[in-house]
Amino acid sequence: MSTMNRTLPRLALLAILGAGLSASGALAQSLQPGAGTGLGLGPRTSAAAAALPEAPAPVSSSDGIAAVVGNQVITRYDLDLRVRNALQAMQQQHQGQQLPTASQVRGQVLNEMIDEYALAEYAEESGIDVSDPTLQRAVGQIATNNHISLDQLRQQVSAQGMGWKDFEAQIKREILIARLRQRDVAAKVTVGEQDVDDFLARHDAGASAGGDVKLHLAQIFVPLPDHPTAADLSAGRDIIEHAAALLQQGRRFGVVARQFSQGPGALHGGDLGTRAQSQWPGLFVRAVSDLQPGQVSQVIRSPAGFHILKLLGREQAGALPQTAMQAQVREIVIDADNDHSRKAAVHELDAVRHAVESGEVSFAAKAKEISQDLSSAPKGGDLGWLLPGQLPPVLDAALDNLNPGEVSQPLLLPGKVVLLQLVDRREHALGPGQERAVARNLLLQRKEAKAFEELVQDVRERTYVRLPEDGS
Repeated sequence: MSTMNRTLPRLALLAILGAGLSASGALAQSLQPGAGTGLGLGPRTSAAAAALPEAPAPVSSSDGIAAVVGNQVITRYDLDLRVRNALQAMQQQHQGQQLPTASQVRGQVLNEMIDEYALAEYAEESGIDVSDPTLQRAVGQIATNNHISLDQLRQQVSAQGMGWKDFEAQIKREILIARLRQRDVAAKVTVGEQDVDDFLARHDAGASAGGDVKLHLAQIFVPLPDHPTAADLSAGRDIIEHAAALLQQGRRFGVVARQFSQGPGALHGGDLGTRAQSQWPGLFVRAVSDLQPGQVSQVIRSPAGFHILKLLGREQAGALPQTAMQAQVREIVIDADNDHSRKAAVHELDAVRHAVESGEVSFAAKAKEISQDLSSAPKGGDLGWLLPGQLPPVLDAALDNLNPGEVSQPLLLPGKVVLLQLVDRREHALGPGQERAVARNLLLQRKEAKAFEELVQDVRERTYVRLPEDGS
């Protein structure tokens, strides 16, 4: 295949999580705005975002509206359902620990729902469509992945207090956002050979010097608007200093973060993850430079607001991984150089996907029959075993979200439409020269995460958001 020149995300289906179910790999696209830097350091230019309270009380309006997002409405019932299932998930993950109340997590959950609704509406307005057959196949895949029938899935959804139409609407939003990310982010992110050279040179230099330091941080974050007034500063400082006082009294950092933080990861104790010291903001690095793992920083101020940091761990980074997950992949390629041929190819490959999933045909047989890639078609579309980074970003991203045996959505590349099947995965020892593919994939993941976070922020800023309880 000519594209040979050249992962996972958070599931937003909280109702499914609360029921102990999992969605299909294709639906597990990242919705989390903090998938990039996720630190809350950038200025919050959205008036709607800045206006969100930490724990908004249920609105008093008789129509039960929690928020208006563009042309959509988030009802109080839907918000309460998400909050309840978020708390159930937290109880499973943090058994025996003190958890925040529903009112304490309400603002964070509402903020995430607003992002979700805004992205889905933007995707539709920009021409992305999810057909009913596609939606129904996604629903069926969720049932299959959880080893239950469609009727049993309906019962599980009903037991969670969610209507079936609402459930389908939520899955449709998931697919819309996944396709938006694929079209506007993954398909546009590139990594050049010089980028890979520079990355490997820095990594080699770090390894020779004993490796770059990796920091594992958590934060409590209280945001401020772009141009805070004295009242804004006073209110924010009161909240962060109250949180600091609780920490000094011996309260667990994660509990206080879930109660007060309004930043990424708040519902998970403020955990920001682990990354090389060079990838953290200098403000953060300086704040924890004299701390030992387990210790907490003083209150610090960034352009975005107030922070308290906890150093969860510090370690030396070593060389690149010696092994990587390989994927055995098949493809079907149809050439398409204009809108009409692209639509026809997408329609044809979507039908192939459905036929393969229902067991009517084999992917390999269909690849031999219709694929227009001269090198892979005679082999049933077989591309062999591939490392991350050996396919174009849009194909790598789709592959990352498949389980063995599953088939991707039709994927658009310049001049062609591609359908992928993940046959199997295996752990593979890296050979000479293969570190370039791993490095390229790491760089692609970083760039894509950052670009998606910027997209989320941009869409949120341009979306009309009204919170009835604010009277706005």
